[in-house]
Amino acid sequence: MPADHPAPWFDRFFQHEYLSFDEHPKTEQEVDFVTDVLDLPQHALLLDLCCGYGRHTIPLSHRGIRTLGLDRSQVMLQRAAESRTGPTPLLLRGDMSRLPFSSGGFDAVVNLFSSFGYFENDDDNFRVLQQIAGVLKPGGQFLIETVNREFVVRHFNPVQVYHPQGDILIEERAFDVVSGRSHVDVTLIKDGQTTELHHSVRLYTATELQMLLEAVGLVAEEIWGSFDGDDYTWDQPHMILLARKAG
Repeated sequence: MPADHPAPWFDRFFQHEYLSFDEHPKTEQEVDFVTDVLDLPQHALLLDLCCGYGRHTIPLSHRGIRTLGLDRSQVMLQRAAESRTGPTPLLLRGDMSRLPFSSGGFDAVVNLFSSFGYFENDDDNFRVLQQIAGVLKPGGQFLIETVNREFVVRHFNPVQVYHPQGDILIEERAFDVVSGRSHVDVTLIKDGQTTELHHSVRLYTATELQMLLEAVGLVAEEIWGSFDGDDYTWDQPHMILLARKAG
């Protein structure tokens, strides 16, 4: 990264502080949903793109799915490696816009917890979808879960305060309706120390995302609003979409 070019927000965000406030009590339910929806055959190969600290990667591998996790953050991957037990998925460090795999190698790719839309330029975000389509086998599946833009607009909350593990976490939000970009300033107060972080994601409508997927040869098949399998509406916080590669 050139000295005169600031590092992207996600290089700072996903460090040790993130691990102290990231809480997901429904991970098992999410993994149940993923395995049920994909219904992969024995020996299928799955890529967990932006796997973080292996929250889904590790339990998916425990269910007999050959799973490979890729993430940009060395801190997240190190935590994932420390958490591995039983069947151990392969963990790799890499950039989601430049996947280090040969084409057509995966039966499925999952991209969960709003890990799409990180780049400021829409062309760069589109390149991620091109990469995903490229590594999928013909007929391979892509499952993406992200924040529901319609929910954000309808239920916008500019400030929220959480208390993860007894600490104080303040999220101050802004949403640009023209660019479709969500901006969150995060203040973490832990052990008397204050850390300030920033989070910025391009939120796509269901129509936009389906058009982008079709442009790279991925055909949307189903869409849900929750990991309970609820219908996708503007009152559901999630957008979960399943697409399949043509052929």
